[in-house]
Amino acid sequence: MREAPPVSPQLTREKNRARSRAMAEAVISAFAETLKIEARKRGGFLTLPDIEELDISFREKTAELTEVFEMSFNDAAREQEELKWDQIKRPAFDRLMVKRFDHMFMVKDREGVPHGTFPRRFLQAFFLTLNMLLGPDAVESFHKRSDKLMERVMKGIIPVDWDLLDQNEEMQEIILDAQLAIALQFADARKRAKWFIQLVNANLAPAAENAAQVEANWEMDHRSFLKLINALLHDLKVASGDAQEWKRLKRRHPDTNHTELSAILEQLS
Repeated sequence: MREAPPVSPQLTREKNRARSRAMAEAVISAFAETLKIEARKRGGFLTLPDIEELDISFREKTAELTEVFEMSFNDAAREQEELKWDQIKRPAFDRLMVKRFDHMFMVKDREGVPHGTFPRRFLQAFFLTLNMLLGPDAVESFHKRSDKLMERVMKGIIPVDWDLLDQNEEMQEIILDAQLAIALQFADARKRAKWFIQLVNANLAPAAENAAQVEANWEMDHRSFLKLINALLHDLKVASGDAQEWKRLKRRHPDTNHTELSAILEQLS
């Protein structure tokens, strides 16, 4: 996977300014509201001793405010990572495949501890494994179909609205076609799952120097594989259980056997 280009400085400034403004407004609002409440208690006036007493009270809230600010800064760091991923020049097909499980990427909490199933360094291994699973001809076909559709839907508008593209009926057909091709590779689910896990773990991107231990030591196991494959094939599972959706899928793939596909999906659940 290609290295992400630097995030636009202007976009970073705009988001940081909006975040800082929201934080400032929250603090000022809380400060002003407290002053009003205390002033009402004292007949509408505050003396110097009153203000000094309030100052002590505000300082006691330092830890609480620090926690709020720390959460905001962690959100900013996560946002930077998301922006980097958004700017990587990957084909539309790749992006929409990842969209099926990107909610399971590791995210750091306010203490800096990552929580989630997959570190982002897993993506390099995922794409390589997916390409080997589908084969170069199929991957090229999915890329071409997806990119041409993206050009028609977006009409040159940047950044790409991935949600809009994902909801497109033709794009949904491309995704289902790909998911069907993936699922059919798991006729021997146990053997193929073992192959998938081994290939992923052999091709993980190096961990960043400042990566948390859970990220640096992460490897795919059967549990995380099942989470991935179920998210990756979710649309297909829904379609296979819907008579109309299955009819449309069957029209494009007349040789597909519903019973066999259902058995594969059951093994992977």
